[in-house]
Amino acid sequence: MLIAYRGCPDEVNQTLLLKSFEKTPSLILDCGNAANPHNLFPIIKEEQLHRVYVVNAEAIYRFRDALKQAPTWTKELGLVILVITTIHILFSYDDELENYNVLENCWEIMGRLSKNIQVNVGIAEDSMHGRFAKKFADDILFV
Repeated sequence: MLIAYRGCPDEVNQTLLLKSFEKTPSLILDCGNAANPHNLFPIIKEEQLHRVYVVNAEAIYRFRDALKQAPTWTKELGLVILVITTIHILFSYDDELENYNVLENCWEIMGRLSKNIQVNVGIAEDSMHGRFAKKFADDILFV
């Protein structure tokens, strides 16, 4: 299942980080530079950190490459959930069409991944990703 969480980036990312600890093992693709699980203390316990993995994916192509690698990580780590922090600030290049095409491909990959693992992705309220979420997500939740 692919679920998009939409709203203020700080609130969305906080919600997503907490979701990553509800079902483990989990993987966080940190596109929004927001995945510091230590900020969740004392809500989470230190021992919970052992089943949550974080991969930095702050650039548009690194994000796509991480998504392509996710099936391997899912199998190797036994992941049950993939959490993606807000993707509206990915480093990209000045080619709007190329960026659009790469991001659409990322949403397609997330859709395929969601057939085998729950995928939760964060989108900023005013970003273009709302259109992608309407097309690819199974549900859009407002935070």
